[in-house]
Amino acid sequence: MADLVLHIGAHKTGTSYIQRRLFRNRDQLARKGIFYPDIGPNPAHHVLTAKWIPNAAFDASLRQTGGIEALWNQVISDHAERDGTLFLSGEPFSRLAPQQVDFAELATMLSRFSSVRIIYVARHQVELIQSIWQEVLKSGHLPNLRAFLKHALEAGLASGVPVDHAMVLDHLAKGFSKDQITVLDYQTARQHSGGILQALMDAAGLLPDTRDLAEPAENTINSAPPALTQWLATKITAPRPANPKILEAIDALLVTRHGQKKSTIFTPSQIAAIRKGFAERNETFVARVQETQPDFKLTADGFATENLITPKQLDTRFGLDLCEAMIRL
Repeated sequence: MADLVLHIGAHKTGTSYIQRRLFRNRDQLARKGIFYPDIGPNPAHHVLTAKWIPNAAFDASLRQTGGIEALWNQVISDHAERDGTLFLSGEPFSRLAPQQVDFAELATMLSRFSSVRIIYVARHQVELIQSIWQEVLKSGHLPNLRAFLKHALEAGLASGVPVDHAMVLDHLAKGFSKDQITVLDYQTARQHSGGILQALMDAAGLLPDTRDLAEPAENTINSAPPALTQWLATKITAPRPANPKILEAIDALLVTRHGQKKSTIFTPSQIAAIRKGFAERNETFVARVQETQPDFKLTADGFATENLITPKQLDTRFGLDLCEAMIRL
Protein backbone atom coordinates (compact mmCIF):
# COMPACT_ATOMS: atom_id res chain seq x y z
CA MET A 1 0.00 0.00 0.00
CA ALA A 2 1.09 3.54 -0.74
CA ASP A 3 1.72 6.38 1.66
CA LEU A 4 0.16 9.78 1.02
CA VAL A 5 1.55 13.26 1.62
CA LEU A 6 -0.91 16.16 1.39
CA HIS A 7 0.68 19.61 1.26
CA ILE A 8 -2.03 22.14 2.11
CA GLY A 9 -0.19 25.45 1.82
CA ALA A 10 -0.68 27.89 3.36
CA HIS A 11 -1.32 30.35 0.59
CA LYS A 12 1.65 32.62 -0.15
CA THR A 13 4.30 30.26 1.18
CA GLY A 14 6.03 29.28 -2.04
CA THR A 15 3.29 26.89 -3.11
CA SER A 16 3.29 27.83 -6.82
CA TYR A 17 7.03 27.27 -7.06
CA ILE A 18 6.82 23.93 -5.26
CA GLN A 19 3.92 22.71 -7.39
CA ARG A 20 5.43 23.75 -10.71
CA ARG A 21 8.78 22.21 -9.90
CA LEU A 22 7.23 18.92 -8.83
CA PHE A 23 4.98 18.93 -11.88
CA ARG A 24 7.87 19.55 -14.26
CA ASN A 25 9.82 16.62 -12.72
CA ARG A 26 6.91 14.22 -12.22
CA ASP A 27 8.34 11.51 -14.50
CA GLN A 28 11.67 11.59 -12.71
CA LEU A 29 9.92 11.55 -9.33
CA ALA A 30 7.80 8.57 -10.37
CA ARG A 31 10.97 6.58 -11.04
CA LYS A 32 11.91 7.27 -7.43
CA GLY A 33 8.52 6.07 -6.17
CA ILE A 34 7.04 9.55 -5.63
CA PHE A 35 3.86 10.07 -7.63
CA TYR A 36 2.79 13.64 -8.39
CA PRO A 37 -0.24 13.17 -10.66
CA ASP A 38 -1.25 15.38 -13.56
CA ILE A 39 -5.00 15.78 -13.02
CA GLY A 40 -5.49 19.28 -14.50
CA PRO A 41 -6.24 22.01 -15.04
CA ASN A 42 -2.96 23.34 -13.57
CA PRO A 43 0.25 21.95 -12.05
CA ALA A 44 -1.32 21.78 -8.59
CA HIS A 45 -4.18 19.67 -7.21
CA HIS A 46 -6.56 22.49 -6.32
CA VAL A 47 -9.29 20.84 -8.37
CA LEU A 48 -9.65 18.10 -5.74
CA THR A 49 -11.08 20.63 -3.29
CA ALA A 50 -14.04 21.19 -5.64
CA LYS A 51 -15.78 18.36 -3.76
CA TRP A 52 -16.30 20.85 -0.92
CA ILE A 53 -15.39 24.24 -2.40
CA PRO A 54 -17.22 24.88 -5.71
CA ASN A 55 -15.13 26.75 -8.27
CA ALA A 56 -16.37 27.49 -11.78
CA ALA A 57 -12.75 27.58 -13.00
CA PHE A 58 -12.65 23.79 -12.59
CA ASP A 59 -15.92 22.98 -14.39
CA ALA A 60 -14.43 22.31 -17.83
CA SER A 61 -11.68 20.12 -16.40
CA LEU A 62 -14.12 18.14 -14.27
CA ARG A 63 -16.42 17.51 -17.23
CA GLN A 64 -13.49 15.78 -18.94
CA THR A 65 -12.89 13.51 -15.94
CA GLY A 66 -16.53 12.65 -15.28
CA GLY A 67 -16.95 14.92 -12.26
CA ILE A 68 -15.26 15.40 -8.92
CA GLU A 69 -16.34 12.06 -7.45
CA ALA A 70 -14.91 10.21 -10.46
CA LEU A 71 -11.67 12.19 -10.22
CA TRP A 72 -11.19 11.39 -6.55
CA ASN A 73 -11.97 7.72 -7.18
CA GLN A 74 -9.42 7.68 -9.99
CA VAL A 75 -6.68 9.31 -7.92
CA ILE A 76 -7.22 6.91 -5.04
CA SER A 77 -7.61 3.73 -7.10
CA ASP A 78 -4.59 4.58 -9.28
CA HIS A 79 -2.25 5.02 -6.32
CA ALA A 80 -3.48 3.46 -3.07
CA GLU A 81 -2.18 -0.04 -3.86
CA ARG A 82 1.15 1.05 -5.38
CA ASP A 83 4.50 0.89 -3.70
CA GLY A 84 5.64 4.42 -3.05
CA THR A 85 4.16 7.77 -2.05
CA LEU A 86 1.37 9.81 -3.59
CA PHE A 87 2.17 13.52 -3.19
CA LEU A 88 -0.73 15.97 -3.50
CA SER A 89 -0.42 19.73 -3.16
CA GLY A 90 -3.14 22.36 -3.02
CA GLU A 91 -3.39 25.39 -0.74
CA PRO A 92 -7.22 25.57 -1.01
CA PHE A 93 -7.25 22.54 1.30
CA SER A 94 -6.42 24.98 4.11
CA ARG A 95 -8.99 27.66 3.20
CA LEU A 96 -11.75 28.20 5.75
CA ALA A 97 -14.19 30.59 4.04
CA PRO A 98 -16.63 30.85 2.44
CA GLN A 99 -16.47 27.04 2.17
CA GLN A 100 -13.99 24.56 3.59
CA VAL A 101 -12.81 21.01 3.07
CA ASP A 102 -14.49 18.41 5.28
CA PHE A 103 -11.41 16.79 6.82
CA ALA A 104 -13.42 14.11 8.58
CA GLU A 105 -14.79 12.98 5.22
CA LEU A 106 -11.37 13.33 3.59
CA ALA A 107 -9.75 11.13 6.23
CA THR A 108 -12.30 8.40 5.51
CA MET A 109 -11.69 8.72 1.77
CA LEU A 110 -7.94 8.29 2.27
CA SER A 111 -8.25 5.23 4.53
CA ARG A 112 -6.91 2.93 1.80
CA PHE A 113 -3.46 4.47 2.11
CA SER A 114 -0.91 2.98 4.46
CA SER A 115 -0.28 6.36 6.06
CA VAL A 116 -1.33 9.98 5.57
CA ARG A 117 0.93 12.94 6.34
CA ILE A 118 -0.42 16.52 6.25
CA ILE A 119 2.15 19.28 5.77
CA TYR A 120 1.26 22.91 6.51
CA VAL A 121 3.63 25.87 6.15
CA ALA A 122 3.04 28.78 8.54
CA ARG A 123 4.14 32.37 7.91
CA HIS A 124 4.15 35.35 10.25
CA GLN A 125 1.01 37.45 9.88
CA VAL A 126 2.53 40.80 8.87
CA GLU A 127 4.05 39.25 5.76
CA LEU A 128 1.20 36.79 5.19
CA ILE A 129 -1.62 39.34 5.31
CA GLN A 130 0.27 41.68 2.99
CA SER A 131 0.94 38.86 0.50
CA ILE A 132 -2.72 37.83 0.50
CA TRP A 133 -3.72 41.46 -0.05
CA GLN A 134 -1.34 41.63 -3.02
CA GLU A 135 -2.92 38.49 -4.47
CA VAL A 136 -6.33 40.18 -4.28
CA LEU A 137 -4.94 43.22 -6.09
CA LYS A 138 -3.89 41.10 -9.09
CA SER A 139 -7.53 40.95 -10.16
CA GLY A 140 -7.81 44.74 -10.09
CA HIS A 141 -10.03 44.58 -7.01
CA LEU A 142 -9.03 47.17 -4.39
CA PRO A 143 -10.78 46.43 -1.08
CA ASN A 144 -10.56 48.88 1.80
CA LEU A 145 -7.26 48.10 3.51
CA ARG A 146 -8.39 49.12 7.00
CA ALA A 147 -11.46 46.89 6.77
CA PHE A 148 -9.37 44.04 5.35
CA LEU A 149 -6.90 44.30 8.22
CA LYS A 150 -9.64 44.68 10.84
CA HIS A 151 -11.29 41.48 9.61
CA ALA A 152 -7.96 39.64 9.67
CA LEU A 153 -7.34 40.69 13.26
CA GLU A 154 -10.87 39.91 14.48
CA ALA A 155 -11.75 36.80 12.46
CA GLY A 156 -8.28 35.39 11.86
CA LEU A 157 -9.04 35.27 8.12
CA ALA A 158 -7.82 37.26 5.13
CA SER A 159 -9.88 36.72 1.98
CA GLY A 160 -10.93 33.33 3.35
CA VAL A 161 -7.36 32.27 4.14
CA PRO A 162 -6.61 31.56 7.82
CA VAL A 163 -3.95 33.86 9.25
CA ASP A 164 -4.55 32.55 12.75
CA HIS A 165 -2.68 29.28 12.23
CA ALA A 166 -4.29 27.56 15.21
CA MET A 167 -7.56 27.62 13.25
CA VAL A 168 -5.94 25.31 10.71
CA LEU A 169 -4.93 22.88 13.45
CA ASP A 170 -8.48 22.94 14.83
CA HIS A 171 -9.92 22.18 11.40
CA LEU A 172 -7.43 19.41 10.63
CA ALA A 173 -8.17 17.80 13.99
CA LYS A 174 -11.65 16.90 12.73
CA GLY A 175 -10.08 14.16 10.61
CA PHE A 176 -6.43 13.72 11.49
CA SER A 177 -4.41 13.23 14.65
CA LYS A 178 -1.68 15.67 15.66
CA ASP A 179 0.87 12.94 14.91
CA GLN A 180 -0.21 13.04 11.25
CA ILE A 181 0.40 16.78 10.93
CA THR A 182 3.76 18.42 10.26
CA VAL A 183 4.10 22.20 10.42
CA LEU A 184 6.98 24.07 8.81
CA ASP A 185 8.02 27.66 9.48
CA TYR A 186 8.11 29.48 6.15
CA GLN A 187 11.24 31.52 6.75
CA THR A 188 13.16 28.54 8.12
CA ALA A 189 12.10 26.45 5.13
CA ARG A 190 13.18 29.18 2.69
CA GLN A 191 16.61 29.32 4.31
CA HIS A 192 17.16 25.56 4.08
CA SER A 193 20.43 24.83 2.28
CA GLY A 194 18.46 22.92 -0.36
CA GLY A 195 15.66 25.47 -0.60
CA ILE A 196 12.01 25.27 0.36
CA LEU A 197 11.30 22.18 -1.73
CA GLN A 198 14.04 20.25 0.06
CA ALA A 199 12.63 21.39 3.41
CA LEU A 200 9.26 20.03 2.34
CA MET A 201 10.74 16.72 1.20
CA ASP A 202 12.68 16.39 4.45
CA ALA A 203 9.45 16.91 6.41
CA ALA A 204 7.78 14.21 4.31
CA GLY A 205 10.70 11.82 4.70
CA LEU A 206 11.22 11.76 0.94
CA LEU A 207 13.95 12.49 -1.58
CA PRO A 208 17.08 13.43 0.40
CA ASP A 209 18.46 15.51 -2.48
CA THR A 210 16.34 17.62 -4.85
CA ARG A 211 19.24 19.32 -6.63
CA ASP A 212 18.81 17.21 -9.76
CA LEU A 213 15.19 18.32 -10.19
CA ALA A 214 14.85 20.90 -12.96
CA GLU A 215 13.62 24.33 -11.96
CA PRO A 216 10.24 25.49 -13.27
CA ALA A 217 10.15 27.93 -16.14
CA GLU A 218 10.68 31.45 -14.79
CA ASN A 219 7.51 32.83 -16.36
CA THR A 220 5.34 30.29 -14.51
CA ILE A 221 6.21 31.45 -10.99
CA ASN A 222 3.48 33.35 -9.14
CA SER A 223 5.65 36.29 -8.10
CA ALA A 224 4.44 39.71 -7.02
CA PRO A 225 5.85 43.21 -7.50
CA PRO A 226 6.94 45.26 -4.46
CA ALA A 227 3.93 45.75 -2.20
CA LEU A 228 3.71 49.53 -2.21
CA THR A 229 4.32 49.65 -5.97
CA GLN A 230 1.43 47.28 -6.59
CA TRP A 231 -0.88 49.16 -4.22
CA LEU A 232 -0.22 52.51 -5.89
CA ALA A 233 -0.55 51.06 -9.39
CA THR A 234 -3.86 49.38 -8.60
CA LYS A 235 -5.19 52.65 -7.16
CA ILE A 236 -4.61 54.11 -10.62
CA THR A 237 -5.89 51.23 -12.77
CA ALA A 238 -8.71 49.66 -10.69
CA PRO A 239 -10.98 47.92 -11.55
CA ARG A 240 -8.42 46.71 -14.10
CA PRO A 241 -5.24 44.98 -12.93
CA ALA A 242 -2.10 47.11 -12.93
CA ASN A 243 -0.11 46.79 -16.15
CA PRO A 244 3.67 46.21 -16.24
CA LYS A 245 4.51 49.70 -17.58
CA ILE A 246 2.75 51.44 -14.69
CA LEU A 247 4.31 49.08 -12.16
CA GLU A 248 7.76 49.72 -13.61
CA ALA A 249 7.31 53.49 -13.59
CA ILE A 250 6.12 53.59 -9.98
CA ASP A 251 8.86 51.25 -8.83
CA ALA A 252 11.49 53.42 -10.51
CA LEU A 253 10.07 56.52 -8.83
CA LEU A 254 10.13 54.87 -5.40
CA VAL A 255 13.73 53.76 -5.91
CA THR A 256 14.72 57.28 -7.00
CA ARG A 257 13.14 58.82 -3.92
CA HIS A 258 13.92 56.16 -1.29
CA GLY A 259 16.59 53.83 -2.64
CA GLN A 260 16.44 50.04 -2.69
CA LYS A 261 14.41 49.70 0.48
CA LYS A 262 11.72 47.11 1.10
CA SER A 263 8.21 48.56 0.89
CA THR A 264 4.94 47.80 2.62
CA ILE A 265 1.30 48.75 2.31
CA PHE A 266 1.08 49.02 6.10
CA THR A 267 1.87 52.01 8.26
CA PRO A 268 4.16 51.48 11.28
CA SER A 269 1.13 51.58 13.59
CA GLN A 270 -0.66 48.91 11.54
CA ILE A 271 2.42 46.66 11.68
CA ALA A 272 2.48 47.10 15.46
CA ALA A 273 -1.23 46.26 15.65
CA ILE A 274 -0.77 43.02 13.68
CA ARG A 275 2.14 41.94 15.86
CA LYS A 276 0.22 42.68 19.04
CA GLY A 277 -3.01 41.16 17.75
CA PHE A 278 -1.43 37.79 16.95
CA ALA A 279 1.26 37.55 19.63
CA GLU A 280 -0.76 35.51 22.09
CA ARG A 281 -2.40 33.42 19.38
CA ASN A 282 1.01 32.60 17.92
CA GLU A 283 2.30 31.52 21.32
CA THR A 284 -0.62 29.13 21.65
CA PHE A 285 -0.10 27.82 18.12
CA VAL A 286 3.62 27.23 18.63
CA ALA A 287 2.98 25.43 21.93
CA ARG A 288 0.52 23.09 20.21
CA VAL A 289 2.95 22.30 17.39
CA GLN A 290 5.75 21.69 19.88
CA GLU A 291 3.79 18.81 21.39
CA THR A 292 4.95 16.74 18.41
CA GLN A 293 7.72 19.00 17.03
CA PRO A 294 9.66 20.25 20.08
CA ASP A 295 12.06 22.39 18.04
CA PHE A 296 9.40 24.26 16.08
CA LYS A 297 9.51 28.06 16.11
CA LEU A 298 7.55 30.65 14.13
CA THR A 299 9.98 33.23 12.77
CA ALA A 300 9.03 36.84 13.40
CA ASP A 301 8.35 39.07 10.41
CA GLY A 302 11.33 40.78 8.86
CA PHE A 303 9.76 44.22 8.80
CA ALA A 304 12.22 46.67 10.39
CA THR A 305 10.02 49.77 10.22
CA GLU A 306 12.98 52.17 10.22
CA ASN A 307 14.17 50.60 6.95
CA LEU A 308 10.80 50.37 5.22
CA ILE A 309 9.08 52.55 2.66
CA THR A 310 5.55 52.96 4.03
CA PRO A 311 2.52 54.96 2.86
CA LYS A 312 3.40 57.54 5.54
CA GLN A 313 6.42 58.55 3.47
CA LEU A 314 4.45 59.37 0.32
CA ASP A 315 4.31 63.17 0.47
CA THR A 316 2.83 65.77 -1.87
CA ARG A 317 6.05 66.00 -3.89
CA PHE A 318 5.90 62.26 -4.52
CA GLY A 319 2.28 62.59 -5.65
CA LEU A 320 3.22 65.31 -8.16
CA ASP A 321 6.15 63.25 -9.46
CA LEU A 322 3.83 60.25 -9.82
CA CYS A 323 1.35 62.29 -11.86
CA GLU A 324 4.13 63.43 -14.17
CA ALA A 325 5.36 59.86 -14.57
CA MET A 326 1.86 58.68 -15.50
CA ILE A 327 1.47 61.47 -18.06
CA ARG A 328 4.71 60.43 -19.74
CA LEU A 329 3.50 56.84 -20.25
